[in-house]
Formats: sequence, structure tokens, C-alpha cells
Amino acid sequence: MLVHWLAKIAQDPEYRANLVAIPERGGAFANIMPSPEGRLAMLRLMKERANASRNDCKNVQPSGNDLGAIAKTLSPKEFRNTLDLIDLVLRQRSAQPGEGERYTVAELLDVDARLNAMEPPKSLANGSELNSCALFAFSIETIETLPEPERQRTTYEFYRFIIGGKSASDSVLGDPVAYLDDVFDERRLPDSIRRHLPPDGSRPLPYSRLIVDGEWVNKTTPADSAPYTDTYVNRRNNGVLAELITSPNSSGKTNWSNFTLTYGIAELLSQTVESNLNVSRLATLKDDKAIAIANEPMFNGMHIEISVPQPSRKGQLSRRCEIGKTVSASTIFGTLTGEAVELDCSRVRKNGTTSRVRAVWLTDYGIELARTIDDEDGRTDVIIKNVTIVKP
Repeated sequence: MLVHWLAKIAQDPEYRANLVAIPERGGAFANIMPSPEGRLAMLRLMKERANASRNDCKNVQPSGNDLGAIAKTLSPKEFRNTLDLIDLVLRQRSAQPGEGERYTVAELLDVDARLNAMEPPKSLANGSELNSCALFAFSIETIETLPEPERQRTTYEFYRFIIGGKSASDSVLGDPVAYLDDVFDERRLPDSIRRHLPPDGSRPLPYSRLIVDGEWVNKTTPADSAPYTDTYVNRRNNGVLAELITSPNSSGKTNWSNFTLTYGIAELLSQTVESNLNVSRLATLKDDKAIAIANEPMFNGMHIEISVPQPSRKGQLSRRCEIGKTVSASTIFGTLTGEAVELDCSRVRKNGTTSRVRAVWLTDYGIELARTIDDEDGRTDVIIKNVTIVKP
């Protein structure tokens, strides 16, 4: 089998040059983007390899480095699959990429979110852990069933991810402000929601950006403790704010971002992005009654239930808030002006658990600041360390 394959290479100079280039470029899949048909064919061959290698996924991706050694470790069928896969890779190096293969970061981030939402069957578990080979094969099987053009976008992003390329979530985490400016804008809202918002300039605020630097402190689950930066962007003085919360890892690189578009206490858009494709779907408010609720004055003892954007990350449909007393905003942080209205809000998740956030509504700034968060990881105290106000 191997001798026959090598004889074919010897007769094709371009094919031979592509094979020689593999080790120099860090792997058979590096630096190419096959056509949509080529990607799907490659993924199907990789699925066969994964299904045949349920206990060892290290060699699912082909390598041209030592075919003799590979031949000794694989069954004839697995080795034939490997040669087919390498053959396909080499031919794709000479092929042109698919026509019109241009996707926005938002489109590919939605792919990341859909991949993250895949629910593998319990039968794939090996004891308490999922079998990585079986999970890989399951992912490809799920992609195969998608309708076009969703499948084409998904193979594009999935292929980039498995070859170690830069995923859409990595791009967003590398420049979250750009994604906030591009996507979290009320002009992207459906008209059924946007038409209920006030006109530009009708709700002036004393800043173009307000930046809160602080720290989350969780004594029950110390791993949840981290510094954070919360940025509010006031673009049009109409009461709508774009909010970006980022948190760095130990090396200072952003590995978690939360994006929100708000009007008063109503959330209009929301999304969370983490590394390794851990992304939620872009959620959009569907219920225009939330705008009317956000316009109502708040008073002590008032109870509110307001719809949240869908699809929500953990199946929440609404949040319920009890309005508390009003205190001076300077008691929250010394440089703040105006009043702070206490809020006690909870959300019930799809699994029946409840998260609870005690916050304050700052009347001079039109924003909500969390003070404590109670969820399955215990209580997180939110410590504000600095507030920066950028004037219009």
C-alpha cells in the first residue's frame, strides 16, 4: 500500500513538492484553507480516523514526517484512511480556495457559539469524562447535518480551530472594543424594539465613556476572584449604553468578555465570549414591554419583572427586581454624584438554580453597578477601585 502511494508521488513533481513542504510548515493542515467541498471531505476522513481510534486521538491529523512508523502502528484500514487524508491535503495545497469565502467576525462568532452549544449524548462518556475521540467524531457528524450555508461557515471555522488557527472568539478577545462598536449598537436592533427608544440627544449624560476598575472577590471559590474593567459607552445621548466587561488571566491577556446593550434597566443585546470557543449566542430582546418598564420611575418596595434577551446563556427568561432605598451615590464610590437606588434582582436558570445580584442604579449616570453576586459558586463581592469619567 505504502509503496504504491510513494510511486504515485514520484510521478507527480508538484505533489512531491507539497509533501516535502509539510514538515517545514508545522503540519499537513497549516497555512491552507481548502474549498468548502475539500473541508467537508477532510472532516469526514478525520471522523473515520476518530471513530477507529476511540482510545487515542493523537494521530487524527495526518503527518508526512514518518509514514513507515505510522504504518506499523495502524491497521491497514486506518493506514489507508491516513494516506487518503494526506492525499487530499496535498491536492488542496494546489487548489484555489472557495469563491466568496468572506465572513464577518460576528458570523464566525455565531458559529463558535453553536459549536459550544452542542450537547453530546451521555453514551460518549467514558466513566465521568467524555471520550475525546468520540466527541470529535460527534462534532463532525453534527456539522454534516447542518443546512447550507450554515454548514459551509461552520466547516470554515471548525477547520481553523482544529489546525490551531485563530478562531473568531480569539479575534474578539484580542480586540473586544472593536466588536462592541461593530455589533452592540441600537441600530442593529429589530425595528419592533428600536422604534420604542428615545430620539438621539433626548437623554443627555455627563460622559461619553465611564470606566470602572475593580475586583471580584469570592472566598468560597477563590478561582472566581479576578480584576475586571467595566466600560460604559454613551454614543448618542438617548439613554442607550453599550457596556463591555473584561477580565484578564494571570498573564494579563483578556480571556473573558461580556457585552451588553442597555436602556435603563432593560437589556437589549447581550453576549459572553471566552477562549476555546466558550461563547454564548448573541441574545436580542424580543419583548418591547421591557422598554416601557425601563421608563417607569423606581420607588422603594416596588417589584419589577422584566424580560431578558433571548436566547439567554443559561435559559433565563426574565429577571425579577425589588427596589430598595435610595442613598447618596458617593457612598458607593467617593467621586460619584447624585443618588444610588438599591436593587435586588434574581434570575431563574433552565436547570432551576437561581442567581442573585444586589446592585445600585446611579441616577446621574444611567447605569447599574453590581455590589454582590450570589450563584452556585457562592458569594462574589464586587470591589470598586476606581471610576474614570471621559467627558463628551
